[in-house]
Amino acid sequence: MPDQQIAVLIDYENVGPSAIQWVLDQVSDVGRVIVKRAYGDWSAGRDQANQLVELGVEPVQLFRVTRGGKNSSDMRLVIDAIELLYQSPVDTFVIMSSDSDYVPLVRKLRSAGKTVIGAGRQATVPRPLVASCDRYFYLDQRAEPEQPRLPTQEPRRQESLLARAVRATMDEQGRALGSRVYQTIQRLDPAFDFRALGYSTLTRYLEASPEVKVTRPQGPGDIVVELAERPGMPLVPVRREPVNWEAAVDAAWGRRAARRDGALPGSTAAAEAAKALGEQNLRSTQFKTLEKLLQTSKLLQSRWARQGNSVVRRQGNG
Repeated sequence: MPDQQIAVLIDYENVGPSAIQWVLDQVSDVGRVIVKRAYGDWSAGRDQANQLVELGVEPVQLFRVTRGGKNSSDMRLVIDAIELLYQSPVDTFVIMSSDSDYVPLVRKLRSAGKTVIGAGRQATVPRPLVASCDRYFYLDQRAEPEQPRLPTQEPRRQESLLARAVRATMDEQGRALGSRVYQTIQRLDPAFDFRALGYSTLTRYLEASPEVKVTRPQGPGDIVVELAERPGMPLVPVRREPVNWEAAVDAAWGRRAARRDGALPGSTAAAEAAKALGEQNLRSTQFKTLEKLLQTSKLLQSRWARQGNSVVRRQGNG
């Protein structure tokens, strides 16, 4: 399957540079970001605009000329999204905002067959906006602790969500394929992410839940999920995997950077790191993002640095 063509459109009043970098990391393994725009009034603070340029984001200047009703960021972002819908090859739209005014836009894009990922702050985002998106990232959950959070710290709605998804997809024998269960969960709650519960894979999340029984196939194939007899119990703690990865990631990046003048696109760096860690993508690891990967490793910090949406070798480490 070819990579998705992605447009990231940012209502800057709701976010900041660190949140933008985090979202770019999250979508790095989805496809190629061909449009990155942030809408705001930069006349009072050029430093913010310069930070965006360093991230490879185009700052779109909007002066505060409206009174009372809809702000100019909303209107310009919507206009640009509709233009991209009809005049560009964009497959996936990322809308960074917590404003319910974007609900009609999200529905329009999805009705045209596009995937829409939202991102905003959980404390302020309205539920209709979250429910309208295919996926939704909560920006206030992006800073993760060193130890994965235990599933018992999550609301019990996650447990009932799993049971609902299994019931909706199971056959006459009460069995459902794991991939179909996950698709149903995401349709029921686009903000759901088993990684936020501390699990690196869907299978490990399901196997840790007393709500379901999981059967692994003898060979290649999907897992089979069934409801257990006594649902509703708290999930068991996740075990943290042993970490021995810094040299492997450094070596993998070094091999690729040698062919690219010491610089790697963020998507390439994420893919190589995931491969070195034995996972399909970086979000399946305990680090989740390139930013967290670098923050956790003194070795990688001494040899590599973020530059926009790329990872570059530091001078003197060639």
